[in-house]
Amino acid sequence: MKKKTAILLITAVVAIAAALAFTACSTTQVTFDLNGGTLDGSGENAVISASGKLDLSTVLPEKEDAEISGWTDEEGNFYGAYSVIEPVEGMVLTAVYKGVMKFTRVDDGYCVSVTEGYAEENVVIPEKYNDLPVTEVAENAFAGCTSIKTMRIPDSVKRVGKGALSGCTSLESIVMPFVGASVSDSADAPDSNMAYMFGHSSGPSWTQNYNIAQISVTDAATSIPAGAFEGMKSLKYVNLGKNITAIGQRAFQNCSNLLSVTLPEKCTAIGGYAFYNCSKAQITVKGMITSLGSNSFYTSGLKEITLGEGLTSIPANCFEGTSLRAIALPSTVKSVGRSAFRNCESLISVTTNSTVELYSSAFNGCKNLTDAGLAGPEFTFAEGALQTAFGGTKVTKYN
Repeated sequence: MKKKTAILLITAVVAIAAALAFTACSTTQVTFDLNGGTLDGSGENAVISASGKLDLSTVLPEKEDAEISGWTDEEGNFYGAYSVIEPVEGMVLTAVYKGVMKFTRVDDGYCVSVTEGYAEENVVIPEKYNDLPVTEVAENAFAGCTSIKTMRIPDSVKRVGKGALSGCTSLESIVMPFVGASVSDSADAPDSNMAYMFGHSSGPSWTQNYNIAQISVTDAATSIPAGAFEGMKSLKYVNLGKNITAIGQRAFQNCSNLLSVTLPEKCTAIGGYAFYNCSKAQITVKGMITSLGSNSFYTSGLKEITLGEGLTSIPANCFEGTSLRAIALPSTVKSVGRSAFRNCESLISVTTNSTVELYSSAFNGCKNLTDAGLAGPEFTFAEGALQTAFGGTKVTKYN
């Protein structure tokens, strides 16, 4: 009886081992629909037999102007191109592709654009391709790429086509070597602004669908052109390269949420309305300013500035409503325009180095300015200005 039982046990063990061996050796066929791509030079669907798990990185089809992103099964499940899966018999996987950067040869290097389906979040355009510089961003190059959050345009780029960033509504931060169409454009060229890069005409209305919070302009730039960032209410931080020498008219006008910007040491010229209504902006001026336009810093957060020899006048409304505490006028300044320092409520010190003519309301509303805060030669007054130049101040000798 014991011998018979032993034989039965051995038979059972052999049967189980045989079943396991059969299972281990069984294969599952998976069909790969290449969806317009090719695998090993063939565009036909590929059928692969897999034992156990299947590493999809062994099946990487190629497609012109595209890159394999992954696969979808018949139930709509997505598998990344480098996933390892448990296949089931009869499984059909269809290739999913994404767009790529495309480089087109131009006279001085390459022009970059992207193909349909481009879905990167953080974009870095290379300085070189095939050992030649990338010198151009094509018209509408990244149009409609709503996935992009950050972008870096290298200093090698000299031209940007209109609408290159059109529809990039998720863009939060960008680094670039210049603003507008071309590094060689004059500061007041009509297409030297962010609106052009987003496919719009100049002016603030284009910004309503965009949320760019930070912009960096590299050392390759020498100026910030007129109207460059006008009306960008989403803009909070700006980093300017050390070679910036001038800020154009209306460059930051109505950037009402701008929090911080530093003007580098080489920057000596500020155009009219450049920082108009940037009430939250903490503006740091490292150099000496020798050229100012009217309303340059009107109601901005400016607290301190150094004016250099060569500046001949303080234009109208230039510093109205700022947080300046002290101002020293160089000897070359001969006049202070209408309302130039009006409502500078923190202003307590004004130093002159020559006789200066004041126009109406020049220091009107500077409520903390006193006789003791005035140092230097006596002021003179333009017609009708004597009654208003120091109105609303604690200055008594001119009242």
